[in-house]
Amino acid sequence: MRRFILWGILLAALSLAAGCSVIAKVAFGIDEIKEYREDKVQSFLAESQRKVPCRQIVATVEQQDNLIRLDHDTTMMQHRAQPVQVLYFDGDSLVFYHINCYTQSGLLSYDWNNKGSFGQFPPSPTVVPDWHGSMTFTEYSRCLPGLNTNSRYTVLILWSNMLRKVSAKAVETVAANIDGHNDCTVWLVNTDHWFVDYLSRQ
Repeated sequence: MRRFILWGILLAALSLAAGCSVIAKVAFGIDEIKEYREDKVQSFLAESQRKVPCRQIVATVEQQDNLIRLDHDTTMMQHRAQPVQVLYFDGDSLVFYHINCYTQSGLLSYDWNNKGSFGQFPPSPTVVPDWHGSMTFTEYSRCLPGLNTNSRYTVLILWSNMLRKVSAKAVETVAANIDGHNDCTVWLVNTDHWFVDYLSRQ
């Protein structure tokens, strides 16, 4: 099952690269990461905090596996395994869900708002066509010890150095969307350990 999921991830990520050409991979910042780099994770956090106040969790392999398997719908498992995801919760309810493979808006361009969802707060659901809205903040916090919020709205940005540019664009899009909305907590969830672990087994 894990092999099936990863192939779905890589195909989705590489679809961003317009045929997987070298130029496109550079343009999108696709990197098959070989090891977990704490310095790169911390530098991304610092870059992100200049855009929006945020906290960070580094997910273990087991924690990311648990997130992927929140339910056993095969398509949703592939979605939850994508390198970059944006989730908005209103209280415990997930009200918006977006993933990296729905960001492409041109041959060599990507835009998290290419469907106009981020034109309002919270963003309008939903750009993931088969999302069924069953995930909750409680379920995510069970998978990620330390994840908490005192705000009405909580935004999770799952990100990876595998798609660092796309991850940075997600943070930038969220920062613009929540500007002026104080009752909102943003969490970054790094998933590099999961990708490094899988790729090291190949």
